[in-house]
Amino acid sequence: MLSKNQLKRLRGLQRKKERVNSGLFVVEGKKIVAEILQSSTTYVELYATSNWFENNPTFLNKDNSYELSDRDLGQVSSLKTPNEVLLVLKQKSLTSFDVVSNEVLVLALDAVNDPGNLGTIIRLADWFGVQHILCTSNTVDQYNPKTVQSAMGSINSVQMHYGDLGEMLSNLKSHTIYASDLNGDSIYTTSFAEKSVILMGSESHGISEEILSIVNKKITIPTFSVSGVDSLNVATATAIVLSEFRSK
Repeated sequence: MLSKNQLKRLRGLQRKKERVNSGLFVVEGKKIVAEILQSSTTYVELYATSNWFENNPTFLNKDNSYELSDRDLGQVSSLKTPNEVLLVLKQKSLTSFDVVSNEVLVLALDAVNDPGNLGTIIRLADWFGVQHILCTSNTVDQYNPKTVQSAMGSINSVQMHYGDLGEMLSNLKSHTIYASDLNGDSIYTTSFAEKSVILMGSESHGISEEILSIVNKKITIPTFSVSGVDSLNVATATAIVLSEFRSK
């Protein structure tokens, strides 16, 4: 049985303010927890049902491991169907922006505010070897519970940089900035520079004119549809562009 303070703290971590103040966040579910436990990530606390501990006895009776009832799990979980186990983790320490200039491929996001999309993009970045994502301040919080669920274990593998995106991009003098835009040139005929930034915008607003003014080239994923479909989900579009860059 968890104490009232433990329950209160775990519930509080569902809110951005509490995550910022504590420097902690929560991951939930057997699959994502298993992926993190298999990595070198150090967790702060582990909370699980008796059934989970029966299947994972090495974590039982550790100082930072706690058994909780299904009822308690339901109270602290952000999932509609809570899934046996959750971890409390420290948020990743922010690395210096200077290291970004050494990267061959950098991803940038302008006001992507759907947490599921951001989580998927983080997972994609990890898959395609992108270690840094630059974000406008109004891009959704990387530790939003829905973002964490979509990113899976990649949440701790990719460094996010939030702030003035125009300033960050302007500081990458050695990179060519490619903006995904319906009026751009086909990605299939684009020869990407050795050092590139791929810039993606939200589905509803695209990329702001202010940010577009500093890009070097606009690119697009041409449609072959006969139905008139006019857009792609931003995470899907990101996957296609990253795959095309890596194929060159």
